[in-house]
Amino acid sequence: MKNLGIFAVFTILLVYTRADNLDDFPLCKACGCSFNSNNTEANVTCTKQNPSQLLQDYFWIKKGTNNSIPYNRVMINNEKFINFTYVFPSSPLVYLNLAYNNIFNISDSIFKNLQNMQVLILSYNDLEVIHPDTFKGLYLPERLMPLKSLIELRLDHNKLHTLNQDTFDHTTDIQILDLSYNPLEVIDHHTLIAINELLYLRELYLQNTEIKTLPDNMLHTPQYLRVLDLSGNHGIEKIPETLYQGRNLEKLYLNNTGFVNLTEKNGFPPLPSLQVLHLCRNEHLHRIARFAFAGLTNLTDLRLCDNIDLTTIDDFAFAKSTNVSGGVIWPPLKKLYIGNNKLSYVDSDIVARWDSLTELDIRDNPWTCDCENQWLIDELMPIYIKIDENSAKQVMCAAPIEMEKTSFHQLLVRQSQMRCLDTYGHRPEKDGLLLVGVLTDKNVDETNKPPDALPESDESLKFILYHEQESDDDYVEMNDLYVERTNAYFNLLCGFTVGILVAIPAVLLMILAYQKRWFSFKGFFDKSPASYSRRFYADTAADDF
Repeated sequence: MKNLGIFAVFTILLVYTRADNLDDFPLCKACGCSFNSNNTEANVTCTKQNPSQLLQDYFWIKKGTNNSIPYNRVMINNEKFINFTYVFPSSPLVYLNLAYNNIFNISDSIFKNLQNMQVLILSYNDLEVIHPDTFKGLYLPERLMPLKSLIELRLDHNKLHTLNQDTFDHTTDIQILDLSYNPLEVIDHHTLIAINELLYLRELYLQNTEIKTLPDNMLHTPQYLRVLDLSGNHGIEKIPETLYQGRNLEKLYLNNTGFVNLTEKNGFPPLPSLQVLHLCRNEHLHRIARFAFAGLTNLTDLRLCDNIDLTTIDDFAFAKSTNVSGGVIWPPLKKLYIGNNKLSYVDSDIVARWDSLTELDIRDNPWTCDCENQWLIDELMPIYIKIDENSAKQVMCAAPIEMEKTSFHQLLVRQSQMRCLDTYGHRPEKDGLLLVGVLTDKNVDETNKPPDALPESDESLKFILYHEQESDDDYVEMNDLYVERTNAYFNLLCGFTVGILVAIPAVLLMILAYQKRWFSFKGFFDKSPASYSRRFYADTAADDF
């Protein structure tokens, strides 16, 4: 009973506190709210309310005073404001989210009293124009009416084609600007001037803006730029030349662009600070040539995945020539994702130290399991298993046919040595009947017997004629046996060939010697009178005649 009484008292106090909070924070009566630990600040989330009611001074200013209500974060979403004209009263809020409100037009200076606001989100609206005084703030002697605290502005998913060159005159401290998913098509002169006003810009998002390149000197002014995202712009078919000015860039995103081939000539300029590069979902990217990434000497995180036509990564694609005795250096990669491409082969030299990786993904490539990729089994798989065993066990062979769907992990466990494929693509294992005639003197009828009916000495023939009936494990075992038998047959064939090449000249020489009587073979074996007379006169000295 005592515990029940304590619980009842606690519940009453909680309800009382909640009611008291609602009186102190009127927006919380219409919207959802959460409070800080001492109930002095509120985080407000309003969705599908009456917009005309939300934007009244009653909700923002304490009754009977000029003091603002201490909202910390306010989200007003899924309303239909169309024309946003309400001038926010003075407030300590630091975060304002007005996304998904069908806003078409924003009146001038409506945010001027929000001098503590650090983040303003206007995403997913219908804005076509941002007026020069939209972000106009209060007068300060040292600055031109700024919104002095604003550092993050999200304008993505609107209908902006350009920016007025004076758009950011009052918000020059912005560090994060998101213009993605606007139909800009080109960074025109006015937009370029507006962006260059942001001297402290650190992150710029321009994905899916339909641009084809960046204008010259665009990255010259924002010297603090750390993050640049140009993803989703299919018109970008080569690395923008102005990128060399982004010497402080740390992260670059070029997903889903129009790249075809990246070479040393059209590859990346020197970006000594770049650590993260994403080049995924570039459906036309086919080849990455030698030294294409030579300028990225400090790259640690490379995502080169989901490029469905990427067949070739050169051995030295990520390396840089030092011009000293032909030496090269590699970036200190820690994370490498090359999954879901069209890679059949990859050389061990593309990375300097595979054992330095902390993340790795090579899955979903059509790997050819032959001797050229033997290093993937012997060297890489033990490292891969330590990094991510589950991912490592999902790497499969795609060719040759008898190795299809065999996992790299199986090959590692069996310590299999993969055979070398024929240079011209010949597949002797498909010539089953011919091999039967060459490799065995059994009756032809035996080739029609099931594999279990053949003698153990003909295991290789079982593999050749009936490999489609074997399990994946048998493929690997039979492949090893096939390699062993093939080597033996090859050695036998070589010996036979050498014997033929030696025997034919020897026989011809003997025939010639017989005809020329070099060794008197004919006289030695001929017992006729004529032969006797020839031997008599041949042995008689000339003085005896």
